[in-house]
Amino acid sequence: MFCSVLPTEGIYGADSVTQAEGSVIIFQGDRVRLNCTYHFSASVTAVYPFWYVQFPNQPPRLFLRDLGREDWDEGIRKGFDATHDKKHKSFHLWKPSSELSDSATYYCAASDTVTRTGRGADSGMMGIVLNHHVS
Repeated sequence: MFCSVLPTEGIYGADSVTQAEGSVIIFQGDRVRLNCTYHFSASVTAVYPFWYVQFPNQPPRLFLRDLGREDWDEGIRKGFDATHDKKHKSFHLWKPSSELSDSATYYCAASDTVTRTGRGADSGMMGIVLNHHVS
């Protein structure tokens, strides 16, 4: 598997979500880790990180969330997990063993508010392209 990570940063006001990794090669069956860090102004007391996934010719969709995580979240069903480290302001996505079906673009996002409609002060979504290389 080839994992290409686009070094990008999303900004909403002074708040930001960052995914900056460069490119790495991961073979099918290897562990996957996609890093995501965020920064919100000191006045923000709670941050809610999310991961979205976008498969070719499809719109992005919610993949894994920190708040209200359910076993039916697509990321959980596909064997992914993420740990919200509030001290280090990170929400890294990982999977013990990659599969060809994991090939997609992964977006990290964070918000300082969460509502039923999913609206809030979204800090932006940044993409990580995860492609498999079959040798």
